[in-house]
Amino acid sequence: MNTAKTQRIWFRIVAFVTAAFSIFSAVLMTEPGQSLNLPREWIVTYYQYRWWFIGLNLAMMGYLWRLHCRYKMWTKFWMTMATSGVLVCIIAANFLLAAFFPSYQHTANYVSVIEADVIINDEDIVYAVEINGDVRGFPRKHLEIPHIAGDNIGGKEVTMTFCALSNLPVVIEQDLGQGESDIGILIQTNNNLVMVDRQSGDLIQQVTMTSEFGKTSPVEHPNTMMTWADFKEFYPHGTVFIYGFDRALDDFLLTLFEQPMKNQFSEEHGPIFPTLDMKDERVGFKEQVWGYRGDKKEIAFTLDFVKSQPTYEFEFEGQPMVLVYDEQRSITNLFSRTIDSQTVSVDSLGTIDIHGNTALGRLEQIPMLNGIFWMVWSHWFPNTEVMN
Repeated sequence: MNTAKTQRIWFRIVAFVTAAFSIFSAVLMTEPGQSLNLPREWIVTYYQYRWWFIGLNLAMMGYLWRLHCRYKMWTKFWMTMATSGVLVCIIAANFLLAAFFPSYQHTANYVSVIEADVIINDEDIVYAVEINGDVRGFPRKHLEIPHIAGDNIGGKEVTMTFCALSNLPVVIEQDLGQGESDIGILIQTNNNLVMVDRQSGDLIQQVTMTSEFGKTSPVEHPNTMMTWADFKEFYPHGTVFIYGFDRALDDFLLTLFEQPMKNQFSEEHGPIFPTLDMKDERVGFKEQVWGYRGDKKEIAFTLDFVKSQPTYEFEFEGQPMVLVYDEQRSITNLFSRTIDSQTVSVDSLGTIDIHGNTALGRLEQIPMLNGIFWMVWSHWFPNTEVMN
């Protein structure tokens, strides 16, 4: 084989490998990778060694330029186009989703109930967070783009995290165990949000609130899912998170995800991304459940169950609890039955309202996963107990 032909073959091999690696990285770390059901472990590994992969990608492109300069295989125009393509793939793999969905951990905008009332419809879902008598409301629609909104609530620096695919709000303290955090989104896997703490470099799976690399220990706070009509009745002096939707990109994202999100809530369609187990048929896949994660076990409650037993007294992993359902407002909350270190029965508590107020005092609310799709809950917790 003559030298010129060998040079051409080698140049094309390097060009192909560079392009394939670049495109694969971009697909893996964006939503197309989930559409192809690429393994979650690959995503975690890429993130863990991302700077090495970025360096490798750039090194391959640099080597291609060296071959070009030596053998003049392509024109400068095509080399420039190839370089641009590699850079676009690197940006897509590592920085694109953070730009699309900016975190508002430290810069969230809050307004009064009166101001929010002209923006939010009465039937819109709002997640209420009350800490030491201080209340914030987080409208579901205003969380879909930023996913993350923080504030000091009742003296606690906390962050609301939200995954639209799971229909899941989880509130955590901003100190993840290592002081100041900088929480953003990385991607979603198995129809649930993966967050990144850019301070520690750790990844956190939202539905399990587990640390991928063992660097963080999130502390959760409860939230209550209700309509806006109920929120403004209960908390007329609360403040409400409002996302401005002031970027041109926001209109594009809302249009892009409008139909897929309708499908995600529709009984007639499967999940947007075909990455769920979908074997557990004890509950309808698109049914929303209220889930509790214990230390070793999990339990979920369907709406039919809480309607049939609006005050349900039980113990789970040795912890005495009571699940309370407000039929008029369709609100479900979970409370501890421990008062002053003593376990009390529902009979002794008398009437328990949705805030945990009783004849013996106010019960402590326990964090639940409110309204999460069964298909997501059962995928992440396949051995879950279910009350339906």
